Amino acid sequence: MTSNVILKEEDGVGIITLNRPDSLNALGPPVFRELSSIIDQIDNSDNVRAVIITGAGKGFCSGGDVIGHPIFENKDPMVKEFDFKAAHNVTLGLQRLPKPVIAAVNGIAAGGGCDLAMACDIRIASEKARFSEIFARSGLMPDMGGSYLLPKLVGLGKAFEMIFTGEIIDAEEALKIGLVNKVVPPEELMPAAMAMAKRFAEGPSLSYKYSKWAIYKGLSMGLEDALDNELYGQSVLLETEDVKEAIKSFSEKRKPVFKGK
Repeated sequence: MTSNVILKEEDGVGIITLNRPDSLNALGPPVFRELSSIIDQIDNSDNVRAVIITGAGKGFCSGGDVIGHPIFENKDPMVKEFDFKAAHNVTLGLQRLPKPVIAAVNGIAAGGGCDLAMACDIRIASEKARFSEIFARSGLMPDMGGSYLLPKLVGLGKAFEMIFTGEIIDAEEALKIGLVNKVVPPEELMPAAMAMAKRFAEGPSLSYKYSKWAIYKGLSMGLEDALDNELYGQSVLLETEDVKEAIKSFSEKRKPVFKGK
């Protein structure tokens, strides 16, 4: 059976690859569980001293599966909360991981995929990368820490614009607004990410550990509260007619008609 997430170790670097290329590496509970397990594995490894996250195929991560995802289909609020918490564990796990984490964004990073990239410490983007907080197009809101992380990276105004419009921005715009650290040609993405990761792997790991701890402790006093806010808001939104219409329109390949209900 093919794994949804693959871990490869090379020269002290753990390379995590989302491995669902046919769906542009869409997210769902099985992916979250595998990601969390791999993050725990890396946390307990003395060999892995830096991490890269990337996507197989043409995309980094297209966000949550719209069709067939249990949060859309299951009416039990406890089941939905369990699925949200699985996603939250990935966000928190990456920020609590005492090792540098680089997102190598090779293509579309939309919705939860954009949030996953933001949960990493550094983002290097291919010129073909695209970013979007696309949730509003389905009547939803960010739910993997995006409402917390995006304003800290790009500022309030740009964060509101990205979240409210759901528009897709290219790599150069992402660099301009501070969403990514660097943009490189597609063929240079993994070499650039590996060069940086190897530098970190050979560097003062305890310095990185405590620097990362201090930075996120200073910034994330409210992260768990923000995740709880997202859990509440998303749970309410999932029951609305607008979201049901968005899912139906996706299946029918047409533009949704939102009614604010």
